[in-house]
This record gives sequence, structure tokens and C-alpha cells, in this order.
Amino acid sequence: MSDTGPDATLIVGLHGVLARHPWIDRVSTEFDLEEDVFSLAVKRASAYAWSSTVLTDKPADNLWDHNDADGDWTQDGQVRQLAWLQSSLPRPLNTPGKRQRARRLPVLPVITVLSDALRRVGTVRLTGTHALVPLHRAGDARVELAEVADWFALADPSGAASLTVTVSAPPSADLGARAGGIRDAALDRTYGHLSVEPLKPAAAKTPGLAPPLAGAVQAEGLRRALAFRCEAREWSTDVAAWTTEVFADSVRAVTGLSGPVLLTVSADA
Repeated sequence: MSDTGPDATLIVGLHGVLARHPWIDRVSTEFDLEEDVFSLAVKRASAYAWSSTVLTDKPADNLWDHNDADGDWTQDGQVRQLAWLQSSLPRPLNTPGKRQRARRLPVLPVITVLSDALRRVGTVRLTGTHALVPLHRAGDARVELAEVADWFALADPSGAASLTVTVSAPPSADLGARAGGIRDAALDRTYGHLSVEPLKPAAAKTPGLAPPLAGAVQAEGLRRALAFRCEAREWSTDVAAWTTEVFADSVRAVTGLSGPVLLTVSADA
């Protein structure tokens, strides 16, 4: 059964520039298709067996349950919020005699589904991502993040990118006082394959994002508390997802914060 309360909500958005395939309208008319972000995301999540909308007697072991999705596909060459997905994170299915470990946040699967949906209708220049994540549903991901760190070292050095990461949380969390610990935790999880340097939160620029961000209602009360300049060996949807999860897990581990936090990753122009 899903806990559909607001603190079980995961919202992920992809930002950038989309150039729709010139044949999309013709093919959509020919086959009577009315595809949008939501329909494409549902289909793709089902193809990966990550989330199913099929009703059966036995509950599906979904990584997430779809709530809503949309996106701005305006063809003006400007950075837009191209796709966003709102979902609720179900509790893992109970297995008799087996203790359930909290799952990792499905950030990479959701970003992959949205990215696949966008690339089905056009070519995409990704400029940023944002994620509202419920930290109390986030399992300890330190080991898994360390295991995949070398994946991101295997990249063309000419594709190195500068990223700005921001973290918004309730003011009572006092994240600013723990910035050093969160930075150290992020470095531990990336094994030197992502540099992390603090920025003044108020001065951090995020040109890769197109506000207002999906999830503004759920993020009400959160305030930008941290900002970092990161150097990655490449820029991709995988790097955006990895960076998001690294900072989510670092905040979780250092602060013990259990409420939602908003994390943004913006590629510098």
C-alpha cells in the first residue's frame, strides 16, 4: 500500500531545449496518437518494469506510483521545464520472515524514463534537473554510490562540465551550519570523480533551470540553504541523477533530516 501523504511524494523535473522531430505531427495524425509526457512516461516505466499501472489482485512492486506529469515543449530555443513527473513512493511489499531494507530513491530510473520520453519526440539539450525528495523514504545509498563512482570516471575529458548544485530545506534544519560535513560526505561518495566547492547560496546562479519548478506547492516553506560548484567529467542525464542522489544521501547521513528537500543541478552556461 502506498503512503500518499506529501512526505511520500517524489517530484523530478528535466530542463533544457527540445527540438521536436519534424515528422512527429505527421506520424501522430497517421496513427491517431496523442502522446504527452505522462503517457510516454507510463509506457516507458512499464517497459523497464519499474512502475506499472496494471491493476491486479497482487499489488505491483513498483518503485513509484504515477500521480501526474507534464512538460513545456515550446519551440523557441529557450530553456524550458521539458518534463516533470510527480509520484508517490510505495512502501516495499512485505515478505514474511524477511526484514525490509529502505529502498534507494529511484532518481535515476525516473530521470531515465523522462529522458527517454523526450528523446522519443525530439532531440534534447539537457541544461538542468530538479528533484523534491522525501528523505525519510531514502535508504542508505553510500555503498551503492561508491560502487558506481568509477563509471563516471570513464568519460571523455573534453566533455568536462561545471555544475551548480543547490539544496533547499526547512529553515529549522540549519543546513548552513553543516555545509562542511555535507561537502565531505559528497566527496566520500564520489571518490574524487566530482569536485565539490561551497558557494554562497544567495549568489548561486542556475541558468539551466526554468522556474517555476514543478512541486512548488509541495516545496512551500523550503528555503535555499546550500550551494556548491561541482566539476564533473561529463554532463548527461546519468550525471544529473548521480549528483542528485549523492547530495540527497549526504544530507540524509549528515543531518538525519526526514522531511522533503529540494535539490537542483544546473549546468553552467
